[in-house]
Amino acid sequence: YGKDPKAAVTLARRRVMSLLVDDAESLKASEDCIIFTGCGTESDNLAIELALASCGKRKHVITCNIEHPAVLECLKVMEKAGTIELSIVEVNDQGMVSADVIAKAIKPDQTALVTIMLANNEVGSLQPIAEIAKICREANVLLHTDAAQAVGKVSVALKDLGHPDMITIVGHKMGAPKGVAALYVRKGCLSESGRCEPRGYGSCGLALRGGGQERGRRAGTENVPYIAGLGKAAELLTKPSAEGNTQQWMCNAGHMSQLRSKLLKNLETALGEENVSVNGPADPTARLPNTLSVGLRNIHSGELLKAVSEKVAASAGSACHASGGGVSAVLKCLHVPDDFARGTLRLSVGPSTSIEEIDKASEIIVAEAKMQMDSDFI
Repeated sequence: YGKDPKAAVTLARRRVMSLLVDDAESLKASEDCIIFTGCGTESDNLAIELALASCGKRKHVITCNIEHPAVLECLKVMEKAGTIELSIVEVNDQGMVSADVIAKAIKPDQTALVTIMLANNEVGSLQPIAEIAKICREANVLLHTDAAQAVGKVSVALKDLGHPDMITIVGHKMGAPKGVAALYVRKGCLSESGRCEPRGYGSCGLALRGGGQERGRRAGTENVPYIAGLGKAAELLTKPSAEGNTQQWMCNAGHMSQLRSKLLKNLETALGEENVSVNGPADPTARLPNTLSVGLRNIHSGELLKAVSEKVAASAGSACHASGGGVSAVLKCLHVPDDFARGTLRLSVGPSTSIEEIDKASEIIVAEAKMQMDSDFI
């Protein structure tokens, strides 16, 4: 009775790996590099634990100041406990990390890991992971990238990312259910260049210790239905598009980019370009195609969202930590002016979003924003 579930997990592993490689030979050689986990936070934490456990006396870690809390908070706790030395590099006002800054932060024979997200979960800025990967490889430093927001929107192919050592993939960000994720671990990266594969890894797990699930790399009963769902979502993204010359995710990305531009144009036309400011890179191609973080001058986003919440799905920041209130930490790191930061909305479009929905959502947001402007709410 266990053959079918086992086969389903094996198939899902192959399908998830197909997000990262596109040829049969590479796929067959590296599908074992996928470890299924319960969420993106677990994948991020596991990547950090694996890097530190394999690097011996190297305890220096580098990240940036707009990382997801799954990385940033984990590292801060470790730093406070005295188990690591942490360097948090700053992004520029467009939310982008400089590869040169990463290079300067690396300490020879001390740095174990650089962990930089591929795409920011709030403003959508894309980081130069391929450049950072080259720097890390030359410095004999492991590189992890959290690609949770990026899968299905931009390329996560290993060849395009410079072959990072570890990559986090999250189910509900790409069409699979909440509660399932994966961590890609490059074959041999934990045991090469003076590193030593952590004790227990490959037998009873590391962050979670117990049975021999996931080839002994992550203990705990596999959530087979959700893992199968993650695999199916990956298959749907990598299947040929209707045009036949691209994968489906590329077609989706083009559609979402057009709708995002339409949404921004609607807001600028109705409220005035001087009252609308995009957070993140000025170049639209340097942001995720589905994400629009936009500040509305002298608008109170919290009050606006309350008014439109039954009609438009939107937030003032990332859904992962949008309940904290006030201006988000990411916007503060980008030095967004207060009159725009307080009125920031995070709007997302999807592959099935229509132009009619964009126009309707724009009308609802604009109507409420104009009511605030007319009443001098701020």
